[in-house]
Amino acid sequence: MIDIQNLILFSTASLALVLMPGPNTLYVMTRGITQGRKAAMISALGASSGDLLYALFAALGLVIILQQSATLYGIIKACGAIYLLFIGIQTIRNKETIAKDVEHAEAEAASSLFIKGFLTSALNPKTAIFFVSFLPQFIDAKSNSAAATMLLYGFIFFLLGLMALILYAQASSFLRQWLTSRQKVEQYFRWIIGSIFVGLGIRLILPEDR
Repeated sequence: MIDIQNLILFSTASLALVLMPGPNTLYVMTRGITQGRKAAMISALGASSGDLLYALFAALGLVIILQQSATLYGIIKACGAIYLLFIGIQTIRNKETIAKDVEHAEAEAASSLFIKGFLTSALNPKTAIFFVSFLPQFIDAKSNSAAATMLLYGFIFFLLGLMALILYAQASSFLRQWLTSRQKVEQYFRWIIGSIFVGLGIRLILPEDR
């Protein structure tokens, strides 16, 4: 039996969390600005699917293994850092205009855009730790349906996250139109966004208290 009060509380807290800018938001907006709204939408679906994967793992108890295994956590963390650094450096080095990027996006397969968005979320082990620490606060661990309830809540979080990323994708399309006519500002934008991704990658590499 679902506790309606907990469900409302969880949904409210989740909505506040997904609206806060993070790596997924930054990635989707970068895609939207440099490659167009369609690329941003597909990337949003991919990034949200990474969250859904961790929600499924949390329901199955696999995330606890990641939380307790320093080696596995370190491997995923290193992969995530390398991926963010790659995105950042690639963004900074890209000298082409937004119009050219949109042409490339139209030629790029939807599956490729989806996978890249998925990896942005899936290669961040902090997403897994978030689920194992956040979801249980709204679930009765003694209940026989605890795993099913956790999966339901994870799916709700996925939907809310997807809607938030779609909003950011829509906003990025308007920003893209403004940047298209300002090539110098566009290049500064690439440097700023690329540097943020590099910073996120470096931050992920740095040691932390666990």
